[in-house]
Amino acid sequence: MGILSYVLSAIVFAMWAFSMFRTLFAMRRRASERTGKALPGPIDTLTEWGIWLRDPAYRSERRQLLFMMAAIIALSVLVSINLSAKT
Repeated sequence: MGILSYVLSAIVFAMWAFSMFRTLFAMRRRASERTGKALPGPIDTLTEWGIWLRDPAYRSERRQLLFMMAAIIALSVLVSINLSAKT
């Protein structure tokens, strides 16, 4: 069970990291398109975060990231319980 929980944690974390980086790069691209700047500043980035958090078009993306974060937390708890049971 220990190895399986580590492998599942690694897989879920890799999926979360891929999705998060994809989201961040898409937000930077949208902020660049919206502002016309190659490198949007902090205010432009925060504005884009606000759009991403409220816009219904990104609801499935937000839910996917939330689900993966919950899975990472659950698997972390499972690993810690597994480790504490061995000692």
